Amino acid sequence: MEFLADMMDNPNLIRNVALVGHLHHGKTAFVDCLVRQTHPGMRSTEERDLRYTDTLFTEQERGVSIKAIPVTLVLQDVRNKSFLVNVFDTPGHVNFSDEVTASQRICDGVVLFVDAAEGVMLNTERLLKHAVQEKLAITICINKIDRLMVELKLPPQDAYYKLRHIVEEINNLLR
Repeated sequence: MEFLADMMDNPNLIRNVALVGHLHHGKTAFVDCLVRQTHPGMRSTEERDLRYTDTLFTEQERGVSIKAIPVTLVLQDVRNKSFLVNVFDTPGHVNFSDEVTASQRICDGVVLFVDAAEGVMLNTERLLKHAVQEKLAITICINKIDRLMVELKLPPQDAYYKLRHIVEEINNLLR
């Protein structure tokens, strides 16, 4: 805990990142994975998976994030240097875009989540344009790649073209 407090005193070691993307593109599940990887001793005693950032009863009941919730984690870069990373899990539903906007205002960058099977959605475009407007660093995470084979039954070559199309579409939006 003292290590964490010392890191908070050094702004050069703090990063603020917003996870943004369309509804059900995997932002909350990604945060859950980060928490489980950085805190291996924390395991849910319940049968269902615990959603660390869906803290409101309504969020748990509906399976949809409503509020942008930050999670602070100590993560290391490739040179094993530790950083304090405040990860904001933002809602994907367009009705809660004010939460995303507020989160982006205090962040250094965004991770834009795109479901590989659904591709770039209208809300994805809007979120990307807002990140550009805020002059934020943007990282793309194409998520749920397994859906291309399992649900869409795409052969490997077609899956590759689908992923390439998503990247090209995002690049065109950035121009």
